[in-house]
Amino acid sequence: MTLGVTGQGVDFVVNGTPVTVRGAHPHLLSALREELNITSPKDGCSPSGQCGCCTVLVNGKAVVSCQTDLGKVAGGTVTTLEGFNPEVRDRFAQAFAACGGLQCGFCIPGIVVRAHSQIEKKGSSLTRSDMARHLGAHLCRCTGYTKILDAIEAVAVQSSPQPLPLGEIGTRSAKYEAAELALGDRGYVDDIRLPGLLHAALVFTDHARADILKIDTEKAMQQAGVVAVYTAQDIPGDSMVGIIYKDWPVMIPVGGRTSYAGDVLAVVVAETREAARAATSQVIVDYAPLTPITDPKTAISSTDIAVWKTDSNVLSTSSYSRGDVDQALAGCAHVVHETFATQRIEHAFLEPESSLAVVDPEHGSIHVYSGGQGIWDDRNDIARVLGIGNDKVTVELITNGGAFGGKEDMSNQAHAALAAWLLKKPVKCTLSREESFRMHAKRHPITMDYTAGCDDEGRLVALKVRALGDSGAYASVGMKVLERMAGHASGPYHVPNIDVQAIAARTNNPICGAFRGFGANQAQFAMEGVLDRLAEKCGIDGWTIRSRNVIKPGMVWGPGQIMDDGCLGAEVCLESVKDEYYEAKQAGKAVGVGLGLKNSGLGNGFKEITRAVVRLRSDGVTEVRHGWTEMGQGINTVAAQVVVSELGVDPNSLVV
Repeated sequence: MTLGVTGQGVDFVVNGTPVTVRGAHPHLLSALREELNITSPKDGCSPSGQCGCCTVLVNGKAVVSCQTDLGKVAGGTVTTLEGFNPEVRDRFAQAFAACGGLQCGFCIPGIVVRAHSQIEKKGSSLTRSDMARHLGAHLCRCTGYTKILDAIEAVAVQSSPQPLPLGEIGTRSAKYEAAELALGDRGYVDDIRLPGLLHAALVFTDHARADILKIDTEKAMQQAGVVAVYTAQDIPGDSMVGIIYKDWPVMIPVGGRTSYAGDVLAVVVAETREAARAATSQVIVDYAPLTPITDPKTAISSTDIAVWKTDSNVLSTSSYSRGDVDQALAGCAHVVHETFATQRIEHAFLEPESSLAVVDPEHGSIHVYSGGQGIWDDRNDIARVLGIGNDKVTVELITNGGAFGGKEDMSNQAHAALAAWLLKKPVKCTLSREESFRMHAKRHPITMDYTAGCDDEGRLVALKVRALGDSGAYASVGMKVLERMAGHASGPYHVPNIDVQAIAARTNNPICGAFRGFGANQAQFAMEGVLDRLAEKCGIDGWTIRSRNVIKPGMVWGPGQIMDDGCLGAEVCLESVKDEYYEAKQAGKAVGVGLGLKNSGLGNGFKEITRAVVRLRSDGVTEVRHGWTEMGQGINTVAAQVVVSELGVDPNSLVV
């Protein structure tokens, strides 16, 4: 028998305390989190071992715990951040806060563990390049690695930088809760533990487009630990949800049709996460597979409807024009025509989606802990699914481990809420990395046909754009992304004559929706390419053609907005790189230049107005409540700074 492995479980020491793990776990990470309730190691990708968020020390060596079998730690020692010396914990927390070495914070606990391991080996002789090599085992989606290395270097050389105190707007301050995030003490949804907690797992379709003939849950119900299996027929309210259009089914019923690979057919609820996930394979589904429609150009010209319960494969058309573009192009000194295409892009936030729902039977209400990006939309749709009033649903945003737009739509919130509502017990649903990739919206791939003309000096005269975006199956915010793409089609430049059309197509591909830039990125990729082509024809360089066309206050921008001083940054930005651009050219380097503009707020041209609630509590604490989404960008820090500026309260007494 292997040392430490007994008939009753696996024995080892965690943070100085002997433990016996008795449950069946696929890896050490699962045992730590699910049985021992040690939550500083985060689960970003288990069991693939790619992100490094779950790094712990095993017998003093940094290892990725989601790829470590329990048998390998039997009789050994495991150390997590919870077991680090308090002085070591404090040094890392202060350094990461002072150096700005984190944003969402999900990856940092694992990085701290590995950094500590290296510092223990090499001390102050640990070089940045050596540490950078070891960080190859860790993914950080938010920050980049420079400030992370700054923080690690500070700990290694014992420089003890002190975080700047929280101050007013415009002052440099440490991130709100930076220390807690660095040590893994600031919990995400999946870190929340409740008595009697059940776990839900989703049954996804095997076919992106298929008719559902039968769903048999009997065998799944017979599996050990399974409490319930729910299908669409168990939904007491409306099964269709969505931010703009209610076209996204929470589950596909028998007699319905799947429309993309992320469609859900059933929810399995069990006593443990592993039991729930194992039982999903025992839900037997009879399909009548159909050929998926995957080409957006084919989709918009076909009478075969791609998406169940819709009547057209054209989700939206956004268009505008000004002037006689064809005549203007005919009179241009130089004209270029080119087609640009961008790809579908995954957000790759490190925290997979997790939702926890808790029912209050006495008041007939439900509280949902969400890591999403829209608590009001989530609340309304959860109420819709459960068939109850909005006032009976509370959605609480828990600071998430990155989002970038990918958590704007609901993922598993409604499924967790449904199971909790029907069982009257707390239910958590956490996606695996593969399920997350499969389910949430992506950045739109857009094909953009650009024709642009200019005069002899490179000044733009006319622009014609025809764009087609693949929005996948359900609407999400796809129509608004293509609308934003159309609005930004001319980039940060003035074009007197313009004709733009952008179509969002429905296909059976993964859904596309919000992603940083929201359509502006794709448009400006194309526009910048067009300017480079025109510059070549005119015999001028890239900086000059941009300088001659950059938008300025008083000019009419693409969709017709007369720009104010808010656009001054475009010209200032261009001027700021002028010297470096020409120095590089003179040095014979291959050098390019590009300029981008994102004009949004509540829409093109509208100023954003929002509100928050500030409570002065009897215990002397100033409490700030808001509905914004803290996903690493620091909105909680900004909220605190606003209150300090406006009310002059003690920053140390603030809670956001």
